[in-house]
Amino acid sequence: MARSCCAKPVATIIRVGNFDAGIVGLEAALRDVYVSGVRDEERVKEDLLHKVKELGNYIASATEADYKNALLREYQDFVGKMDQKAKRGSSSHR
Repeated sequence: MARSCCAKPVATIIRVGNFDAGIVGLEAALRDVYVSGVRDEERVKEDLLHKVKELGNYIASATEADYKNALLREYQDFVGKMDQKAKRGSSSHR
C-alpha cells in the first residue's frame, strides 16, 4: 500500500459561540496574521476569518461574528505565548 507524502491536516477544536468547531490550519493562520504586523482588532478578526476560510474551513455567514470573536480570542492567546517565548529568549541571552 502506498504511503501518503504528507501528514493529514489536524483540526484544532475551539469554542465558537455556544458550540465547538474544528479549524484546520489554525496555527498557520494565527502565525500568518501575527507575522503580518496587523494589530487593529477588527482587521485581525477579518484577516483571521479570511485565512481559515482560505485553508478550506467552511464558515456559514450567519456564524461569522461568532467565529471572528473566537478567532480573536485564540489569536490573543497565541500572541501572549509568543511574547512569553520572546521574554524567555531575551532573558537567557544576558
